[in-house]
Amino acid sequence: MGLRRVSVVLLVLVTATAIQARALQPMRPQLLCHRTANKDVPENTLESLEQAALLGCDVVEIDLRRTLDGRIVLNHDGILERLTDGVGDPEKTYYDDLRLIDAGLWMGERFSGMRIPLFEDALRLARRRDIRLILDIKTKGIGADVLELLQREGMMERVQFGGEWEDVKKLHPGATSAGDETVWVQPGVTAEQVKAYHNHGKAVFTNFSANGHEMDLPSMKAAVAAGVDGINVDYPRLGADAVGRPVEATLNALSMKASAGESSARAEAVLELSRYRGFPLEGEFAHWLLDPDDHVSRAAALALVTSRPRPPISAFAKALRSEHASARANAAWALGMLGAPVGVVLPLLKEKDPQVLTQALLAISRVPGDVGAEMLLPILSQGDVTVRGEAALALARHQPDIALKAIPIQLRLEMKEAVRLGDDYIRHGKPKLTEAETDEIMGYFRCQMKMVQALSMLKGRGAMQALEELAFRPGEDSAEFDSIVAAFQLWDRIGVDALPAVQALGSTDVHVQDRVEWMLVQAGPAVLADVRKVLRNENKDLRDRAIRIVAWQGDTESLATLREMRKTDSADSNLINWAIDKIQSLHPVL
Repeated sequence: MGLRRVSVVLLVLVTATAIQARALQPMRPQLLCHRTANKDVPENTLESLEQAALLGCDVVEIDLRRTLDGRIVLNHDGILERLTDGVGDPEKTYYDDLRLIDAGLWMGERFSGMRIPLFEDALRLARRRDIRLILDIKTKGIGADVLELLQREGMMERVQFGGEWEDVKKLHPGATSAGDETVWVQPGVTAEQVKAYHNHGKAVFTNFSANGHEMDLPSMKAAVAAGVDGINVDYPRLGADAVGRPVEATLNALSMKASAGESSARAEAVLELSRYRGFPLEGEFAHWLLDPDDHVSRAAALALVTSRPRPPISAFAKALRSEHASARANAAWALGMLGAPVGVVLPLLKEKDPQVLTQALLAISRVPGDVGAEMLLPILSQGDVTVRGEAALALARHQPDIALKAIPIQLRLEMKEAVRLGDDYIRHGKPKLTEAETDEIMGYFRCQMKMVQALSMLKGRGAMQALEELAFRPGEDSAEFDSIVAAFQLWDRIGVDALPAVQALGSTDVHVQDRVEWMLVQAGPAVLADVRKVLRNENKDLRDRAIRIVAWQGDTESLATLREMRKTDSADSNLINWAIDKIQSLHPVL
């Protein structure tokens, strides 16, 4: 056991007398959930753990395994084929491999995108949701790792153990299992039996998992009436009903909170409701989408976007016709996020309200369909500055050939105006700006960012030339960030033809040189053939930057040239020696 593990275990042992890790704490009837909310959401995912908490579970069982690289993850039976689109065993798989596989799609499309979570993430969720855990350890010998994570995440007092936990007992004598001082009984237990167990100092829990009584609500209620301290269930919604804490009552309270009161509290209630899966709340969200309070309306739009299964397009019909601009804008945003047919959003292009038009254009930029250039070009060139950037995105999506010609022209105009505003600000001694002046400057900045983004959506040599024009643009002014972003966009493109970038290394503007140098470092091996051509260039600055690029990229094909240069170029000998050492250190086995 390593020194770090020993330290953790010693800390646990020192505090063991003060910490009695008891997850089952009979106060009111406790609701225990077997293997997260596995009948509602794919088991052993963070989403399923949260759902168990939302449905009222006090204690949730999770299963733990250690991956090939030593990470503790949630997984029950070690067969990836059963619960994921992967193959093999978690213990024989690197965690980074597990992160790539889908742990929800096996249970239906509505759950696609869920992942096998890390144990520490589950602990943080449990602490935030104020639930306790039963840890069913599936991999032998991971007790020290588990205890370390519990101690680090502040959950030592809120867990019990099961499964392969023999090493936990040795390392932490204060640890307990779900069976300690507890009697587990089957449905049908009587009040007299429960009283007898209590007289012997035992807590009594009735099991409704994997015994043919999983959905036996009458027996659950009978067990609670008999005085048991808790029930263990696979269907938390039934269990919540049995212990007298129906989920519907919680939803009702949240709905009341969402319908009246302070804005942020209402929006928070809507968002909390959106986390409940499998409840018929679409109508409520569509109702709150119409709310004149933009925060509430936006929260409702977000709830509808994240609902599974996805809501029908008809759920947004009233909001699209609402008298409130925020409702129309939020509906447009939601339809774009959901990939609705473009025809649903097109009527909003006639909007005069910039907020609505902005969201309509963003939606159009995200959805398939056919939108004519004649509908977008007027907005791109004549519209409010707050919507011209979004018009560029929509044009790039639906009319890329026209966008390639129109957007660079308009972007130059936006940049010219932004530079003028910046120069005026400096010329007047950088006075404190009014809110209107700030909004005007930020409007141009936002517009330019969206136009650069639109250019990055385009393909082909023409698009790359437009980005190069921006990236290699000299000067420090209020439009410089356009050049910075364009240079980033070229990282994954410049390898097609690196010569313009290599030539830009010789710019007289150091900011351009720096952007281009790091671009060529990050662009990968495809650019190296052109970079090698200037290793002996007469321009010392260009030559030195080329040397650094091949060094940072670990280009072994440059070694012969560098060694020859070392013999004849005393002025660059230190840089050349550094470059040779850097390349060799990156490839010790070659």
